[in-house]
Formats: sequence, structure tokens, C-alpha cells
Amino acid sequence: MAFNLALKSKNAEASFSISRDNLARFINAVRSIIPKRTSIAILKMVRICVSSGNGYMRVSDMECYADLTLEGLTGSGDIDLAVNYADLKALMLKAPRCNMLIEREGNTLTFRDSCTTYGKLEGVPGIDFPAFLIPMESPKDSIFLTQPEIMYTDKFYSPLCTQDTQYTALSGIFLGLSGKEYCFVSSDRHMLLCTNRIKPEHHYVLPTTAIKALAEYGTEATLELYDDYFKFGCPNIVVYGKLIKGTYPQYWSLFYINYVHEHKVNVGKLRSELNRVLSSVPKTHKDTYPVMLTYGDDYLGVTEVPEDYDFNKGVGIKMDGKRILELLERFGDNSDVHFMSSDTIERPTIWQDSWATTLFMGIR
Repeated sequence: MAFNLALKSKNAEASFSISRDNLARFINAVRSIIPKRTSIAILKMVRICVSSGNGYMRVSDMECYADLTLEGLTGSGDIDLAVNYADLKALMLKAPRCNMLIEREGNTLTFRDSCTTYGKLEGVPGIDFPAFLIPMESPKDSIFLTQPEIMYTDKFYSPLCTQDTQYTALSGIFLGLSGKEYCFVSSDRHMLLCTNRIKPEHHYVLPTTAIKALAEYGTEATLELYDDYFKFGCPNIVVYGKLIKGTYPQYWSLFYINYVHEHKVNVGKLRSELNRVLSSVPKTHKDTYPVMLTYGDDYLGVTEVPEDYDFNKGVGIKMDGKRILELLERFGDNSDVHFMSSDTIERPTIWQDSWATTLFMGIR
């Protein structure tokens, strides 16, 4: 007779079975939402709530929530406990890739399968995260994001956003909308990355934690936008929270300036030349590695900066070589990348491929 995984132990007051992979996937996906430093204990916890065969798991940092929907569970009884996130994550590492049974006895949750108990976690009953108003009205705007778009945004846009900054314009991902067109923009004041060069009619700013949660879960999503809140809806997992408020510069105006030099870039050769030149370039007191980009009729090269460097002579532009290498990480060696620059160091250079446009500042 086959073992019934949903059959609870004698002392268990409630139990339900769940896919170990589904649970582990959620735990890994929402690690960006769990605060690394907080004096509020509940923010380090995962709430597990199950009743009548349905339920959810939730984490929060008070600004952003993530819910995993649990539907069609096998088992009986009710569970509503918050357990430590780090302990639950460590327990998941011990569990094999199969369905597992979660049982409640008092405030203790036991995790096991048909043969083995993997661990027990003490829970906190009747506790929820600090609440904020979740919008119930119709969204003002919504867009659909494919999985590649979400992964790309997480990989290249999120690292430019600074969490601990006095400038709100640097702390999130700017979303501009104009009709059915939209663009993502992020910046660290030295580099600005933009998907589409549109002049937005209105805009929102998303926290990077929401993007990271979706990227690690690996799915497409519909982004709904309200006056003060956002909501990512996708299969099983929902991420929602507050938009970042602040005054933001007119990013799009930077694109419409006079660029007089344009070159097609072979990324592989440029990367190779940068590594060669940087091997002998010392770091300055400003933590930069200055190199000079040089122009030809159909190429972009790199050399050491001459002692009598003068950008106004039109022989090249002084830039931070290490930061250029970081920029080139988003291009494949065979990418078709176009480089544009003006005749003044006060203007950024532009690097453009089919995915996005990057504005990159030179150095003095």
C-alpha cells in the first residue's frame, strides 16, 4: 500500500503537502526582499498561511511584498505561522527534490517526507507584516513584460541603482510611458541605461527588489501601476508595493544633442584592447583607470592617455577603462554596437545596440 504523504502524524493538528521545488524556488526568489539589517524581527520571517486546502506564503520589507499562492493542497487543518527565513532556507538545502509534508503541532512546524524528518521550525502565531493599503481600484497603466526583458532589466539596470543614496533618482528603476510605448531607465550618475528613446508623458519609479524577485523566479509578468503602488502579477507569485517618490531629471533630453562622431564597434576587439592597455595603466587618486578612445573611419580603438591630452583637438576622448569593461559586459563579442560622441567632454558618449542605449560620461 502506497504511503499517503498527506496523512498527518498522531500529534499533528494540521498538515499539508507541497512541492519542495516550488517552496525552494520561492525562498530563493524573495531573498532580495528580506532585509539584511533590521531591528524588526517579523521582516526576517516568512508567513505561512493555509486554510481549507488553499493558502499563501508572504515576505516583506514594509516597502515591498511578495506572495506565493498555494492552491489545491492535500491535507487538513489550518496553519498560520511566521518562521525565520534563514532557518527555512537552510532547511530547504537538506530536503530532497520531492513532495514534502509540513505539519503543525502547536507553534512548531515539522518538515518531512515518507521516511525522513528534515527539521522543525518554531513559528510566531497570529502575526502579520506592517500593513499598507493595497489598491483595489483599476490600475492607471499596465504593461506586459516578457521573461527576457525582466532578466535583462535585473542584470543590467538594477546594479546601477543605489539603495543607500540621498538622491531618490538613483535608488530605483525609472519607467516612462508614452501611449503604448515604454522605457526603463537607470543611472549611477556616470552611466545611464535606457531601453527606448521616448519622451514619456508620465512616469513611475520601481524598487529594484521587485525586479530581482521576478528575475530569480524566472517568469513573465503584467505590471499594473497605480498612483502610489505597483503590482507584478504572474503565475503563482505576486510582487507588490510602494512606488519610489521623488523629483526626477528629464533623462530623455540627454539623447537629443549634437553627436558628430559615429562608429561601429567590434566589442570583442575593443574588450581585448582594453584589457591589454589596462594592464599597464595605474589607478588614479579618484579610483579611475584613464584610457583614451581613438577614432578612425570605421573603428574605435583604445590607447594610453598621452601627457599632452586635449579632447578639443579631436583625437580621442578620455574615459575610465574599468567602467567601460563593465559597460561591455552587456554586449556579446559579436554584437553590432554603435558608438557616438560629440566635440565636448561635457556631453556623454552613446553606446547603442538592439536592446538598449547607454550614455557614458568621459573623465577630465
